[in-house]
Amino acid sequence: MGLLKFLVWTACAVGLGVFLATVDFNGRTPVEYVQREWKRQVQPSRVERVTNSLRDALDDAEDAVKRTTRQATPAAAKAPAPAPAPAAGPRERITHEDRAAIDRIIAQKK
Repeated sequence: MGLLKFLVWTACAVGLGVFLATVDFNGRTPVEYVQREWKRQVQPSRVERVTNSLRDALDDAEDAVKRTTRQATPAAAKAPAPAPAPAAGPRERITHEDRAAIDRIIAQKK
């Protein structure tokens, strides 16, 4: 009985494969439609890959600038005065401890 089920399912799979590879819909087979969409979506052209990577890099840079600006000016964000927002803070991520260590190293060299 198991062999019979195996043969029936194999015949169905082969028949479906033959159907998809030979029947034309608007001049193309279903396999050709799938291959065309695969090339468009899954394997984009080189120009699309470069464009996507540039967009990702731009988004990452924008997020980094926004994050460091928020960290650099926390007092300005809490200020209740309706004064215009101050200029963006430095993009460096140097803490006060790092700055003190650098000052100590510079003082030792003098």
